[in-house]
Amino acid sequence: MNIKVVFLGGIDEIGKNMTLFEFDDEAILVDAGFKFPDAEMLGVDKLIPDISYILKIKDKIKGIILTHGHADHIGAMRYIVDKLDAPIYTTPLTFGILKSDLPAYISKKIKYKEIKLPSTHKIGNINVGFIRVTHSIPDGFAVTFKTPYGYIVHSGDFKIDQTPIDDKPIDLQGLASVGKDGVLLYLGDSTNADEEGFTGSERVVGEKLEDIIRAAQGRVLVATFSTNLHRVQQVLMIAKKLGKKVLIDGKSIIEVINVSSKLGYGDVPDGLTINNDKLSKYKDNEVLILTTGTQGEPFSGLTRLANESHEMLKIKKGDLVIISADPIPGNESLVNKVVNGLYKLGAEVIYKREHVHVSGHGAIEDLRTMLSLLKPRYFIPIHGEYRQMYSHVKIALSTNVNPKNALIAENGAVVSVKPNEMKIVSRVPAEPTMIDGKIVGDIEYSVLDERRRLSKEGVVSAVFLISRQSKKLIIDPIIETKGFISQRFSGKVLSAAKAGSKEIVEKWALENSSRRELENTLRKFLQGKIIEVTHRNPIIFVTVLEG
Repeated sequence: MNIKVVFLGGIDEIGKNMTLFEFDDEAILVDAGFKFPDAEMLGVDKLIPDISYILKIKDKIKGIILTHGHADHIGAMRYIVDKLDAPIYTTPLTFGILKSDLPAYISKKIKYKEIKLPSTHKIGNINVGFIRVTHSIPDGFAVTFKTPYGYIVHSGDFKIDQTPIDDKPIDLQGLASVGKDGVLLYLGDSTNADEEGFTGSERVVGEKLEDIIRAAQGRVLVATFSTNLHRVQQVLMIAKKLGKKVLIDGKSIIEVINVSSKLGYGDVPDGLTINNDKLSKYKDNEVLILTTGTQGEPFSGLTRLANESHEMLKIKKGDLVIISADPIPGNESLVNKVVNGLYKLGAEVIYKREHVHVSGHGAIEDLRTMLSLLKPRYFIPIHGEYRQMYSHVKIALSTNVNPKNALIAENGAVVSVKPNEMKIVSRVPAEPTMIDGKIVGDIEYSVLDERRRLSKEGVVSAVFLISRQSKKLIIDPIIETKGFISQRFSGKVLSAAKAGSKEIVEKWALENSSRRELENTLRKFLQGKIIEVTHRNPIIFVTVLEG
């Protein structure tokens, strides 16, 4: 059997997870997520994997496996699912969350294969196993592919939590059984590979949150990921226990709670929640507001509260805000901005992990335990930045993985896996596809460069009016600037442009070249003069009019 693993996202990054497994003439896709863009990607909303290679071989794809319901694993599906004809294999909760994010006309077309944990399904000619793992959302699982040379295992997102909120611990026995039968290749979650010890249980967070909320004198606002259902459920139960009413703020979190409740994954006690119009009927210490915005997202509830743009709610002096999540790498400045805004409005803010958050990803000892159970011949770290993947390799070596059999891949790498060899054999396109509003993939890096220049350097517009008969300037150039320099300095630029542009127009008239050529020549001339006078390089628009 010819086995290839194609990495399309989630390598040297947190988010945008997507991995393709090829077995001879068949292929199975695991996860399709998005990530938030870097701050310099002005105007870009999301980044998703490049699926051009998938589209080339889409007839080979026999199934799409979604390991759990977090956006970094399913968030790209709304942009690609209608381009693929393969059925989706996942649990009811993950599928319910996915459907809530899809337009109705797309969700109706989806072929859905429900899986139970644990179970085995034949996808194409491959026996695929699904083994329960614990994470921060119910029904996460690891994936196993049975091959003639041993199992290939994809961990999904996991930690080893023996006391999870839903009382469904990680299936260590099932994982150990796979390890006993023989694992050819293991792809493991690396998010916390540089964190010591074991990752704490979600129950510990619940205990700390309860202590903090009980001691609060005024309103309590708790912000968390909408899909961190274990955290959401704990907050709801704490509020009930302490006799507080809950206002749920934010479309995404309301949708997820509704989906999970309908499917039996969560419980919202009758009479616990209130609408905004009932808020004033209760004392401040009787109210808990559950919202989103842990990453400083511009349109999230917490961000709008911090910048006073929320339509219905306002921060009061004495409010306690609990940000129950860690910033995703790259989002730290956005989160700090929100925290500062909340403090300025008189709120107290708690946002340190040791108080109010525990990760859904395994630390060093979790990862070491998984490697010890599976005993893989080959190992590739996934789902992490380079430093985390590097640390995960060191952990693997400590469990007797041969150094020659551990590989740190890159997005776009095609890895061939044989019983006696694993190596990168080729590459496929893997630059991120940018989502800008409703525009998908048509935003090029040249556009981002222009946006960055506009934000840093500004824009200059120059209009030249030329006589159709004499081919001479009728009036001085009309120069306007935006985001560039003050009008006081624009005068210097205008003066410098007058004489030179006159000579350029006279030369153009003699050479009888095109108007476009004249515009290009004037643009280059103005650029040189502007750099000379201001040491700035704005975007320049030149228009030549004949009259």
